Amino acid sequence: MVLRALTAALVRPFGYTTVRTPRGFRISRRHSQELVYLHDYAGGYEEYRATQVFHNQRKLDAVWADEGTLQALATHLLQHHPEPRAGICHGARNGYEVELLGRLTGAKMIGTDIAETATRFPNMVVWDFHQDNPEWHGRFDFVYTNSLDQAMQPQRALAAWARQLAPGGHIYIEHTMQHSAAGASEMDPFGAHPMCMPYLFFQWGRGLYRLVDILEPGPKRNNRKPVWMFVLEREPGA
Repeated sequence: MVLRALTAALVRPFGYTTVRTPRGFRISRRHSQELVYLHDYAGGYEEYRATQVFHNQRKLDAVWADEGTLQALATHLLQHHPEPRAGICHGARNGYEVELLGRLTGAKMIGTDIAETATRFPNMVVWDFHQDNPEWHGRFDFVYTNSLDQAMQPQRALAAWARQLAPGGHIYIEHTMQHSAAGASEMDPFGAHPMCMPYLFFQWGRGLYRLVDILEPGPKRNNRKPVWMFVLEREPGA
């Protein structure tokens, strides 16, 4: 029992738990049967922020984005915005996607991350992506993230991003099964099955933004996971 309790404590932050078996216990996903999950932090926002900063530093050199997926984004963007002026990437950690999307689209890019380590990388700023920034209203032709699963309040984050769009701009949300409820944890508090995402966008985006396309660029080059890229645009007059 002591070993199981210790193991459970070690794996819990990564979305796993221990399940009793006739001969002991096994490690299993905590939310494997749920379609949508949002973690509740007992310590509130301060616990959330501390958790995000800790895992940012632990994975500082890791890169989730890949060139194939970002090329699909750039192709779609340039079809609608032949000369995009500016873009922003949220939850960009070490700025990989910021630099690559700048090259692929020709847009002037910035990236955000909640951790102070953002200041180590070019064109990165320290910012909690849930927070509204009036200086960014209407400034960007596109917003990209693969980190919506790291949102404590995904509905609030999306509303803030919609306000950042210039007229005709798009939000690109990269989503995989790793972003589903089965992949959610204290580290990645929000998870939803890809099939549920259009419904959530409809409910959360009323009067603010709407889903206009779903790109399927194929498996990611760095981990072979299938990708869905949800494309949102701001509602007229929002």
